[in-house]
Amino acid sequence: MFAAVYSAARCPLGVARRAALQLRGMASAAATKQQQPKLERTRAPKALTMYKKPFTQRKQFLFSEYEGQFITSPAIVVIQHHNLSGAEQLEYRRDLKLTAQGARLMIVRSKMVKAVLRNTRFTNLGSLFTGPTAIVYWREAEAGVEGFDSMLAVKQAMDLAKKQKKVILMGAKYGETLLNPDMMKDFVNLPHIDQLRAQVLGVIQSPAQQLSSVLQRIPQRLVGVLQQKVDAEGEGKPEEQQ
Repeated sequence: MFAAVYSAARCPLGVARRAALQLRGMASAAATKQQQPKLERTRAPKALTMYKKPFTQRKQFLFSEYEGQFITSPAIVVIQHHNLSGAEQLEYRRDLKLTAQGARLMIVRSKMVKAVLRNTRFTNLGSLFTGPTAIVYWREAEAGVEGFDSMLAVKQAMDLAKKQKKVILMGAKYGETLLNPDMMKDFVNLPHIDQLRAQVLGVIQSPAQQLSSVLQRIPQRLVGVLQQKVDAEGEGKPEEQQ
């Protein structure tokens, strides 16, 4: 950092601006790293490269960024993209944001994501990151908006991915649950949460309604039996008098 400041003082204005931007980016990355929550790990991540050198600021920033999404996003959909042009990617991002409740697309480095997920509870998800991959995620602020439905949002993102010919669904993380492609098909067919609540409420209320109906019939039957007995006794009294 001091070297960048020293070089900026002796270089032309353009180089000084680039150095200032570099310093700003480093400071932003450092602040993000301090504020970013961490995944629980059985072993600490590597701090040095195979050449015993610290990782670059860029790699450290990406590591922290990927880790943050797996913690804060209510769900993550993993896709594989093939030859998406710049215009197609821009259109796909826009459709995700408008159709899937503010969903965002992030092109990721597969090896870096695997390093992030290694020795965490999401380790098995690392096998999905092969080839050119990307993640669909939701920011914490957007997920906290009133009316946000995470299950519906994931379904909408999946439906949109199926319509895109250059995109393949690889799997997903919903809360703490990992979904493979087959499980994702079942997930899409799940009824909405409101429908599930109505079904559960119906199951709970059904025995109570049946019991109430039975209890209402008992007095009616009892009255009928007593009335029959009274009628029978009334018919027997004249014979006794004769």
